[in-house]
Parts: sequence; structure tokens; C-alpha cells
Amino acid sequence: MQNLLTEFGFNFTSPSPLLIDNNSAVTVAKNPEHHGRMKHLDLRYHWLRDTVEAGHISPIHVPTTEQAADIFTKPLNRHKIDVCLGLLGLQK
Repeated sequence: MQNLLTEFGFNFTSPSPLLIDNNSAVTVAKNPEHHGRMKHLDLRYHWLRDTVEAGHISPIHVPTTEQAADIFTKPLNRHKIDVCLGLLGLQK
């Protein structure tokens, strides 16, 4: 997304936040020393760590109850849909 927006003339002075509801994923992305424990993952899947180190994104832990992206990735009950709509600023 940053590459596309850069082509449109936008400049980025800080990393884009990446909201993740998995503490382990945030820890692995921020700490390269966990690599030894993650040998079962192919190196090509470590793009997240490389992107964090390059300063393009900054992973931030968000509790599952506050994860707005759930509306796009899972079937939800009506209450959770309303919560996600509120988080996205689409409340009716």
C-alpha cells in the first residue's frame, strides 16, 4: 500500500501500524532471535520481520475484541458486526 501511495505523491515519515491480535506474531516480527524456534516456517514467509526491520511497518498488538478486520475475515454474530462497524467508523 505504501508503494502505491508513494507513486501518488504521498510521503511516509514513520512506519505504518499493523494491528495484530496474536501476541506471538508480534513478538516474532519484532525479535529476530526467535528464528531458531521457527525453523518449521519457510524463510520466504519472514517478509514481516524484514519489513519491520526496514521500518515500513510497526506491528501493534490489539485485543481480539477490538480487531476491526474480523468483519472481513470471519462469520460474525450481529453484536460483533455492530462493534466492528463502530471501530471502522461506519456506525449507523
